[in-house]
This record gives sequence, structure tokens and C-alpha cells, in this order.
Amino acid sequence: MSRACLFSHKAERQTDPTRPPNKRREGAMYEHILAWAGFAILLFLCLPFAGTRKLILELSAGLLRLSLLALLAAGALLWFRPELLPAEVATALDYEPGIRDLLPPPGTQTFGLALACLVAGVLVPVLAVLDVTRKLAGRRLRRLHRVADEKVVTAHVEERSLPYRLGSDRRGAAETMSRAGSSRPFRVADHLS
Repeated sequence: MSRACLFSHKAERQTDPTRPPNKRREGAMYEHILAWAGFAILLFLCLPFAGTRKLILELSAGLLRLSLLALLAAGALLWFRPELLPAEVATALDYEPGIRDLLPPPGTQTFGLALACLVAGVLVPVLAVLDVTRKLAGRRLRRLHRVADEKVVTAHVEERSLPYRLGSDRRGAAETMSRAGSSRPFRVADHLS
């Protein structure tokens, strides 16, 4: 077989107008491996293990905290250099007139700082929720599960009926008060000493 015959099928495929050219991208195999590895990791993280819950909460809280710090740093930078504000931010605010009315005009010195404070103010409660749940996860969560899974011993309390009838009139009240007292007769001599 000649060399021209070996590569002739490639030339036919590339010249065929019905098929797109077969471009071999570098790293195509790695993309498949990375996709399946990501799938396996996410599948594992979806399982209800206390360790994975704690890991997800730790990572989420840490990433959100770092993002908020970077956002506030960017807002402080825009205070000193407002010309660095991307044009996309101003056009994105045109779609939300309610938020645009809350903020100073884009391009002013306070715009970047005010926008960063607004976004951070909205996300701080989410960070607080993640911190609380992160603290509850782990050892405390396992302890709560143990307490919840224990058998509960209940004491049986008998309901006893009242030995007397509750009256609604004066005579019934007097009878009830006389019955509620001691069954032993009252003697004055017993109380004198």
C-alpha cells in the first residue's frame, strides 16, 4: 500500500461538503475525563453523608466569604479609580431601573462602593446562614441524630376522674369546697396547744 493510498480517505472526508471538517482538538480526551470526574465528584457530594455535608458547607461559606471580600475591595478600588468601571455594569443596570434609582449615577466616585455595599448587604445573611449550618454540621449533627434516634421512654399517666362534681351555682361550689377539705372532722382542741 502506498502512502498516498493510506491518507486518501482523510482527503475525501475533508473535501466532502456534507460533513464538517474533522478537527482534532487538543485535549479532547481530557475533556471527557474531566466531565466524568466532575460527574463522579458531584454524585458523591449528593450522597447524605455528614462529612460531605460539612465539606460542602465549609467550601460554600469560604468561597462566599472570599467573594464578598473581593467585591468590597473592588468597590473600594472604584472609589479611587471610577474610570475602571466596566461598561457592562452600567448597561446591566439599565435593565433594572429600581436598582439604578437606588444607586448614584455610574461613573461617579461613590457608584462602585455603593454597588459593592448593596450586593454585599444582600449576601451577608446568606453567609450567616452558611456559618450557622456549618457549625451545626459534623459532630453536633451526629450527636443530634443519636439523640433523635434513641428510643423514647414514655411514662404512662392514668387519668383519674374527679370524685366530685363541679357545680356551677353557689350550692355546688359550697359542696365542692366542703368535699375538697379533709375528711377528718375539725376539732378546736386539736389546734390549741
